Amino acid sequence: MKIGISAYATDSGKSGISQYVANIVARLPEIAPNQGYLVFVNAADAEWVRSWHPALEVVTFPDWTAHPVASIFWHLTALPRELERYGCDLVFMPAGNRRLGWRYGVPSVGTVHDLSQLHVPQKYDALRMFYIMRVLPRMMRRLTRVISASASTRRDLESFARVDPHRIRVIHNGADLERFSPRDRDAAKSAVAAELGLPHDFLLYIARLEHPGKNHVRLLEAYASLKQDTGLPHKLVLAGSRWNGAELIETRVAELGLESDVIFPGFVANETLPDLYAAADLFVFPSLFEGFGIPVLEAMACGTPVCASDVSSIPEVVGEAGLLFDPHEPKAIADAMRRLLTNPSLRAELVQRGLDQAKRFTWDDAAAMVLEELEKAQG
Repeated sequence: MKIGISAYATDSGKSGISQYVANIVARLPEIAPNQGYLVFVNAADAEWVRSWHPALEVVTFPDWTAHPVASIFWHLTALPRELERYGCDLVFMPAGNRRLGWRYGVPSVGTVHDLSQLHVPQKYDALRMFYIMRVLPRMMRRLTRVISASASTRRDLESFARVDPHRIRVIHNGADLERFSPRDRDAAKSAVAAELGLPHDFLLYIARLEHPGKNHVRLLEAYASLKQDTGLPHKLVLAGSRWNGAELIETRVAELGLESDVIFPGFVANETLPDLYAAADLFVFPSLFEGFGIPVLEAMACGTPVCASDVSSIPEVVGEAGLLFDPHEPKAIADAMRRLLTNPSLRAELVQRGLDQAKRFTWDDAAAMVLEELEKAQG
């Protein structure tokens, strides 16, 4: 079987979806080496895709095909021709909540990570919202098999996109437990101090700087009140690349007088992330909506105590291994952070629970289940 794979709309490795695509596609040749894997991608991302696995055959296209509007039309018009041209028996669309086709000429499997646009007002501009709300759901219904990143997303697929429940399978994301694992905290703190200039004591949130969806503003308000009430010495590190609404986050920092307390290191390379997680005294995840929430899992795997939103898929990931709070209430966020910072026995208990919880989610298991869906679609 020859499988065509679209690696478009993966943010060049700078998002959770890109981590999913890279980790799943890299493992498919390992567990099913007798299959053929053909990956379609724009030229700028070709070397990144080739680094996933030497058995992948990478077919590149001009970079203009990665522009959102051009990419949409490329998947509608060119992808079916390319699948036929290269003799593909099946197509896998691992970023199916961003890019899909109307027809493929072969069986199709798509992964839908989230339908966050249903839950976060003003997440995208009007044109993109029309595409996501009116066009993509119709395409999702045409897939042979649909993979959902969480039970939360599955509910949206059934209720909003009206996908046949019998064609949906929940396959959770994973974490690379060889890379994300407990390590000496003092050594990790020294490493991120040298590389990123971070202080010894800090709280951490990793998410692109997006407003309102990632909820940085309420986290800043919670952090400000916590500092005022307790004299908290910790800095707040907001790691992630800039996106829509980043300037509003920076404005709120200034309004709260937190310019010397909040650190924006930007996008942090994958190689540095394990030390960054391990060095943090607390990982807080106040996002208003997530299809899964990979950073929560990675933080737990590194032995860092976690508090996170009680919405969407996040409780599926956290389980009993962290404190959950209402992300719409800054006081609730502040209370959760205070409990973890001031209760050593609770911290120790949740660290151990987090390590155990993280073991339940691996990329190897996820890739094996994805392969089962590919084979099921092929019949």
